[in-house]
Amino acid sequence: MGMTVTDMLRESRALLDGHFRYTSGRHGAVYFEKIRIAARPDLVMELGAMTADLWKGSDFDLVCAPAFGAIVFGFAAAHGMELPFAFLQRDSAGVMSVRPGFLPLVRGARILLVEDVVTTGGSVMETVDALAGEGGLVKAVSLLVDRTGGRFDPGVPCRALLTVNAESWAPDECPLCREGVPLSIPGSSGKNSASGRDSV
Repeated sequence: MGMTVTDMLRESRALLDGHFRYTSGRHGAVYFEKIRIAARPDLVMELGAMTADLWKGSDFDLVCAPAFGAIVFGFAAAHGMELPFAFLQRDSAGVMSVRPGFLPLVRGARILLVEDVVTTGGSVMETVDALAGEGGLVKAVSLLVDRTGGRFDPGVPCRALLTVNAESWAPDECPLCREGVPLSIPGSSGKNSASGRDSV
């Protein structure tokens, strides 16, 4: 029997337990260090194959993912589904945009959007809007980890390889602070927490 998603995250030390301050400023007991699993191509390709299995029988033309963390997972999923792949990234103004070379693939395509970790869903919805603005139709969203406990609803079918209910607290309400558990401040992805996106 193969490893579960949780096994893969723990083996790569991408899933950490402790006391963390997230980019948003909130505190929590679980942290997903996505870069650690991205450093393991064997596990990334396995997760891509698992994502392909989640959507077996679905009718997509293209797999897309936002830069940077989700690119490797989207690419692996596209490989598993034998579909083309395109990614989006922020332009000089910080707006999520389709790379010009990918525009012919996006226009008119039925798209599976792959994201790594969802906390609020802000970046997913921004990516959906960017693809729609270029004539692409996001038919479904696939997540590596859904931290909302299944509450995230992008308005299209949404499936996750791992769903967790990872609670977070304002610093002055944090029970881990009250218990004196040492606080870790993991590296930031550079996302703007004011926009509703954060690293966890």
